[in-house]
Amino acid sequence: MPGKEISSRLPEVICFRVTRYCNARCGFCLAPPDGAHPDAFTLTTRIDWLFAKGVRIFHFCGGEPTIHPSLADLIDYVHRQGGKTRLTTNGILLPDRLLAALKSRRTSVKVSVHGNREHHDRIVGRVAFDQTSENLSRMVASRIDVSVQTTIISGGEEVVAWMAAYCLKMGVRRLSILPFIPRGLGYGRRSEYELTETARQSLRELVSQTRKAYSPRLEIRWLDFTARPVPVMEANGKVLLEGATEGLDRVIMDMLPALAS
Repeated sequence: MPGKEISSRLPEVICFRVTRYCNARCGFCLAPPDGAHPDAFTLTTRIDWLFAKGVRIFHFCGGEPTIHPSLADLIDYVHRQGGKTRLTTNGILLPDRLLAALKSRRTSVKVSVHGNREHHDRIVGRVAFDQTSENLSRMVASRIDVSVQTTIISGGEEVVAWMAAYCLKMGVRRLSILPFIPRGLGYGRRSEYELTETARQSLRELVSQTRKAYSPRLEIRWLDFTARPVPVMEANGKVLLEGATEGLDRVIMDMLPALAS
């Protein structure tokens, strides 16, 4: 039943949404802006609560987590409590202080790049490719454990080969290919972005072929969020098992009632 806690424990790894705000407007955004942007104290309290529930690896996500002014402090806090951190970002914003925190805390980072300059900027809804590429280069130069992830939409199969070459050029050694899924803003653009079952299977075969062609220079992964639900603490404090569409989401815990009980 939605809203009912099924267990007092949570998975070891959780996607931790620090904000629903963003500095881009991707047409396939899985978690579009909804006004939720908690402060640092609220987020630190949530981290403590999640630790008590068994979480040890905090995957910072959004929205766009790098626009939260306290992200570097939150990453540091998790590690001081004995945890580990990951970050998924569009790479548009990378303050020096955050770069230093990512390096010192050995945070694993995924940067979203979706194709060449024209394609990327069109799909994220703003001029961003050059800034993202520059910040990706800064992370590579700082020897941060950084990889790239790319969402493929209908008709975008040629992006796979372009992205593989781009990663090698940038000094990145891991690339994740994500087939479009119809949730968030993407739900309203299914007719434009959605892959048919045949196209999806062809894309998976293409990724397999590209993986073999680029091994061992580049590790290429197929990352399908429809394969299993993803545990997420939303920016509003609820913990969900997030499915391929919002209709498949399931609330498994709510921090506020839990704290009050």
